[in-house]
Amino acid sequence: MKINNFLSLILVTILCFSCKTEDVEPVVNNNNNNGGSTVLGCTDAAAVNYNTQANSDDGCCQYVNLILNEVLYDPPSGIDGDANGDGVRDANEDEFIELINVSNSDIDLSGYEFYDNTNLDQGMPNHVVPPGTIINSNSAYILFGGGNPTGSFGNAIVHVASAAFLNLNNSSDTLTIKDDIGNVIIVFDVEALSNNPDESYSRIPDICGALVQHNSLSNGVFSPGTRIDGSPF
Repeated sequence: MKINNFLSLILVTILCFSCKTEDVEPVVNNNNNNGGSTVLGCTDAAAVNYNTQANSDDGCCQYVNLILNEVLYDPPSGIDGDANGDGVRDANEDEFIELINVSNSDIDLSGYEFYDNTNLDQGMPNHVVPPGTIINSNSAYILFGGGNPTGSFGNAIVHVASAAFLNLNNSSDTLTIKDDIGNVIIVFDVEALSNNPDESYSRIPDICGALVQHNSLSNGVFSPGTRIDGSPF
């Protein structure tokens, strides 16, 4: 009887050690080498879009608060050129400029001035941003040449030129933007680009990329207020 009990005890012990339990199951670590999930973003503390949560740089650090992300100075012919969505294609009214606040803080655009070459020489801005215009962090500001802009435009702030059309010639023209105390913050030279693109020039990818023709990757002819793929900023 004692021998049988002893053998039974050995058998139970062997079976217990051969069982898989929750405590001894292997743990699969899907985390990165930093001990946590990968978070893409700007990792340079000197950049205006520094991301304190990022542990992997996305190659998109920015060092100025406001960038020109898209510009349309040659609206396509026909209804396809109706960039402002008011149902009418107009060579002047459908021109637009898209600015993005890439910083981590809001920007007060009140009093900012926009010029083409002719108006810059005369000291008469094509557009002065009205008081109380605050562009939030990572948001867009759209300025159309005129018309009655209709649509959501990615929930961007949308204005039309206050004093004159944008009047950006298809060649040999320059867009100049000044802040509210007269500092030049953006200069865009049309001459270096195509003089009849029939589409906008946009950064591809948005914010980080160089200004290239919008439809270069079959993205359509423009996307005021939104990213190339139509999603909001």
